[in-house]
Amino acid sequence: MSTAAQEPNAAAGTSGAPGTSGWSGARYVALGSSYASAPGLGRPVPGSPAEAGRTDANYAHLLAGQLQMSLTDATSSGATTADLLWRSQYGQPPQSDSLDADTDLVTVTIGGNDIGYAASLMAAGLPPLARLKHLPSLEMLKGLTPAVQNRRLALLPAAMASVGQLIRRRSPRAVVLFVEYLTVLPPDPRVRVAGMKPASAAAGRELAVHLALATEAGATATGCSVVRVAKASLDHYAGSEEPWTVGGFVPVEGGPLPFHPNQAGHEAVAQMIRDHLSRLAGTHSGQPVRMD
Repeated sequence: MSTAAQEPNAAAGTSGAPGTSGWSGARYVALGSSYASAPGLGRPVPGSPAEAGRTDANYAHLLAGQLQMSLTDATSSGATTADLLWRSQYGQPPQSDSLDADTDLVTVTIGGNDIGYAASLMAAGLPPLARLKHLPSLEMLKGLTPAVQNRRLALLPAAMASVGQLIRRRSPRAVVLFVEYLTVLPPDPRVRVAGMKPASAAAGRELAVHLALATEAGATATGCSVVRVAKASLDHYAGSEEPWTVGGFVPVEGGPLPFHPNQAGHEAVAQMIRDHLSRLAGTHSGQPVRMD
């Protein structure tokens, strides 16, 4: 078992919705990048590297508490599919080392850093001085020519499929949910994004579409389910009346990173996963839902 944080979440939330009450005591592994780890929100998970930005306010901790599952949280800021599959990040083992044959549920939000999604939004939306301060977070954008980016985009669906395949091999009995990235930019191009040029916003929207399509392709290729967070959050973009993400402001202590989910976003994602599990109850979705 991985050294990623693992803790029981007994009676830490509301009772399960219809179709989800049987998850009490289940073994849940959460994988993914900063959109799953929730840097800047809540308290750091004990034993996790500071760079991972893994906090107890992320959707995995909320979900585990609500359904009283035992959680192994391996999410980590800056993670790519390589960090999930085989590479060590911040001295941690690959995230997939957290999986085993006894795992009941796996959620995964990954792929954005493979194509520089959040980093490109931050680079386009942050003031120049703040951009310099947060340069380590934007390191992956160095040398990103159009040809290199096109190659990254072309490779992402196969990388996502590799993620699904490895999860299936390590945890063959688990329910595996690919959780999309929350919508950050307004879907209507006529709505201006503060501090960002229209061309940069348009490029960001295109990356979000590529990310959703690659997530769908990877899940479909491996018989996994998709929690369609992107579409559900179209009216909750950064700057909307009820935002689930934040825009491009300078980060402050106790707040999320620019162009990342806020606390309401993680709460909404946890609820969407609960609803998804409820709909899967008693069905065959590639793997049986364990309700024993």
